[in-house]
Amino acid sequence: MFKKVTPLAALMLAAISLFVSGAPARAAATASISGTVVNESTGAAISGAKVTMLANGGSQSATTDKMGKFAFTGLTPGTYELRASALQYVAYDTSPFSLADGQQFQLAVFLQPASGNAITSLGHVIALGHTALNHSSSAVNTIVASTLQAKGITQIQNGLQQLPGITIQHFNNGAPGNVATLTIRGAGGFAGGANTGYEVLVLQDGEPLRNGQYGDFDLSTLTPAIYQRVEVVKGVGGTSLFGANTIGGTVNLVTRDPQATEGGELIYAVSGFGTQDVNLSETNTVGRVGYLLDLHQFGTNGYIPPSYVVDYGSGQISNPTLYFGLKSLLGKVKYQFSPSTYGVISATDESDIRDQSGLQSQPNGFIAGSGFPSFFGFPGNYVTNIQPKYAFDLHTALAGGSLELRTYHQLLYRIVDGENGATPAGGCCYIETESDRLTGDLAIWNKEMGNSTLTIAAGGNGDYFNYGSLFNFDTFTPSTHILFTPSDCRNSGNCQATQIERTILVRDDDAIGSKFDLTAAGYYSDYNTLNVKRFDPRVGIVNKPDSNTVVRASVGTGFAAPRLSDLQAFLNTSHFSASLFSGCPQTEPACAASAGNPNVSSETALGFDVGYEKLFGSDGHFNIDLYRSLLHNHIFFGFEPAPPGTPTFDNGTPILYLERPINIAGTTYTGIETDATIPLGDRFDFNPYYNIQSAYPTDVPLSTQQTLGNVVDNQQYQGVPLHKYGWSVDFHTLPHTTTASIGADYFAKNNNFNTVPFWSYNASFSMPVGDSELHIGWVNIFNTQAGLWSVYQSGVPYPGASGCTAFGPCATGNLYKTTLFQQAPHMLTVTFDHRWGSLH
Repeated sequence: MFKKVTPLAALMLAAISLFVSGAPARAAATASISGTVVNESTGAAISGAKVTMLANGGSQSATTDKMGKFAFTGLTPGTYELRASALQYVAYDTSPFSLADGQQFQLAVFLQPASGNAITSLGHVIALGHTALNHSSSAVNTIVASTLQAKGITQIQNGLQQLPGITIQHFNNGAPGNVATLTIRGAGGFAGGANTGYEVLVLQDGEPLRNGQYGDFDLSTLTPAIYQRVEVVKGVGGTSLFGANTIGGTVNLVTRDPQATEGGELIYAVSGFGTQDVNLSETNTVGRVGYLLDLHQFGTNGYIPPSYVVDYGSGQISNPTLYFGLKSLLGKVKYQFSPSTYGVISATDESDIRDQSGLQSQPNGFIAGSGFPSFFGFPGNYVTNIQPKYAFDLHTALAGGSLELRTYHQLLYRIVDGENGATPAGGCCYIETESDRLTGDLAIWNKEMGNSTLTIAAGGNGDYFNYGSLFNFDTFTPSTHILFTPSDCRNSGNCQATQIERTILVRDDDAIGSKFDLTAAGYYSDYNTLNVKRFDPRVGIVNKPDSNTVVRASVGTGFAAPRLSDLQAFLNTSHFSASLFSGCPQTEPACAASAGNPNVSSETALGFDVGYEKLFGSDGHFNIDLYRSLLHNHIFFGFEPAPPGTPTFDNGTPILYLERPINIAGTTYTGIETDATIPLGDRFDFNPYYNIQSAYPTDVPLSTQQTLGNVVDNQQYQGVPLHKYGWSVDFHTLPHTTTASIGADYFAKNNNFNTVPFWSYNASFSMPVGDSELHIGWVNIFNTQAGLWSVYQSGVPYPGASGCTAFGPCATGNLYKTTLFQQAPHMLTVTFDHRWGSLH
């Protein structure tokens, strides 16, 4: 009789499935441990892997055969631990486990390829089924893509929203085409108009996706279809080659890999409002060549009824729309040059088109005589994003270690079309283009030396961006009807810039006996165009007192570089863009012009993390993390007197102040994150989570508080809820073939919708249908906080700074007027998933 214990073996970067035989007692030294070492990405057996068994102060080693198998026989009862390693793979240590007299353990050890693609070797797994212990020193969540699919989640941002410590920042409502960024532990918000999205790092296969002009990345373009998993590492530094340049944390999207044998998958999903999602993938390895091809298409009409029409003014009658279409492509070819050398060519493209007239507008009463509501906005607001990326990786053995060389190139191209080829009544139109060309090269070398692994990495990436080309769509000549121009390109009509980032990493991962792991890392960063030249250390320790418990702690520093536009933005002399400032004379209250500041330095932070995690009973799990990050030199947009020689506005009035980014404050990010899985019998689990994320500024000058309005010393930032919690009840059949779940998430005070606190309920159901699977996901079941429009200055007022009533969006009583955002209406998504071969 075998008892199976599976802490999510095949689903994560490294995992173990244990099959324990309760055989009758025998003579001493008759127990055994055997198993197979497997490539986690491809499922192929790893031959020549070294497996070391630690027990009773001694060790014994074995090497896997051609089938990846190993065995230790003639063992006495005791506590054992295995360490598996191989060239070009990340070494993995099991938790200590007990071996009884005569017992026979069989293990499948999954090793992660040594690659910059991943930023963790094992994380706290969010998935249907068992949970694996997090053996890293950081707070880590890993979401398996199939889990998002089973819950009817078609955009990664909606899956991230349900994690403790993460808040999605919407620029408008929750429509699928809505631009979305994220905060982790409060960092990365947009308080007071200060864009600090660069405090959070977004990666694809370990490579940065951030945008040079804005410093962040739009999550709405990301689909789970082409990814294996999403890794979230919380806290400062220590997460990847580029990991020191983050304060809140890092999100890494890991793409699928070619499999060792033929397999494929067809996914078809339908939902409300004309929503369809189709994905087709195929993979195989023939001789030395492995390949993967994944094609994906998503489209939705949005949730504004087509019968709803409005008058934009001057007789412009139109239907406001929320159409969003996304096409994704992933292609990989792997060539095995020799047993120790292989190369991978990969290409991805996540491109979309959006008709955002419904997102950017709102009803505003009725126009007399037309019979239609008036609309604050304009028709023909189309946005196109094109984001192709190409990469080449070479993996080989060097000096007894594993070497990876990588180069990548990505284009982020964005067009905002204010008329889409048809000049609306009133003769107003524009086109705005933005492009980022991201390039990078890096080298990573790992070598196992006894019980430690040394990693040395060096690399750099460049961002070449062009922002603000403006012209008339019909004539392709400079427009005389431009609604606005970018403030940093006012004088030139075109803005081009380059930023270069270089990083060197040295890291040592040490196994100290069978119960402690120590990690020490140092990052040197040289960003030659961003006022950054620094060293960031990180130290982490992991204690494994038993096979079911992990205690971890870490301390490190990190930074957030200013954007190049913060440093080099042109002085905006347009009097239409002048800012109100309390220092301006009453006769000319708008006397401040926006500009860049070449003296802005990077934000820096010192972070501490302590965590405890335990498995208990049958599938039971408990995790808690405590953290504190102290941020210095927080960048806000403040006001400074204009220096002598500053030109006047274009209407001849003097510029008395400059509104520009300055280092004026500190910020504290501190809190507690906890979640659990509580078994309710054999088939039901209760999964609650709760976190406190305190995020508040310190040492902000009163004049800046009054100007910004919604940045107040020692007061929680707007859009970052102090409390976040939720729960789910999950059902599964004993073999986990059929599952169901119902749960809720609470959006507390200071939520990102600027509304009163509310609950949002979701449910899902999955079952096998022949060789396929049927998934049903239902989000926002009770249509809570759902609506068509964002409503300007109609959200819950935010307590503003004393004296902020003088100008801007402050009302009587120092209350800052906020914009009310809505959730998407309830949607039922039905997904049919057919897999075959190695993807089954």
